[in-house]
Amino acid sequence: MSRDDPELPDDGALLSATLKSLRRYRKMTKAETAAAMRIAIRTYARFEAGETRLNLDYIHRFAAATQSDAQAILMAVAIGSPEHARRCAENQMGSIYTIGLEQFDHLLGDDIRNLDSRTIIAAIVRMFEQLAKALREGDPTRDWIEKGSANLRAKRPKPGR
Repeated sequence: MSRDDPELPDDGALLSATLKSLRRYRKMTKAETAAAMRIAIRTYARFEAGETRLNLDYIHRFAAATQSDAQAILMAVAIGSPEHARRCAENQMGSIYTIGLEQFDHLLGDDIRNLDSRTIIAAIVRMFEQLAKALREGDPTRDWIEKGSANLRAKRPKPGR
């Protein structure tokens, strides 16, 4: 399938679906969102409908107004998954990933070009597999803290001794 395929939504449609999903998730009206973004409701309506060019300033304002993740909004459009931004609204995964990427870029600089694709793919796949595993199996640190706290409570003298 090419990007010109009529079955594939364009970037404006993907952005529109992403913004609507987030606004509804936050139970906000268009008027409330426009006011929080400090833009006219008509301007907001065109932005939400995907009728304007990609506007990073508006995306960041929207993210602040809806307490969501601007980077996840951009990634949702890039990967063709409008719900991705809603899924990341609470944990800020897009921003965390972008911050990590920025730090990696700063650490390696031009040496990044010396990494081969296989190494990069293996590292990214491993990272996402570990995240999925952590979600399925629970947080080992939380288990460690809970077990340690239980042991400490068990060793404490009981009242009245």
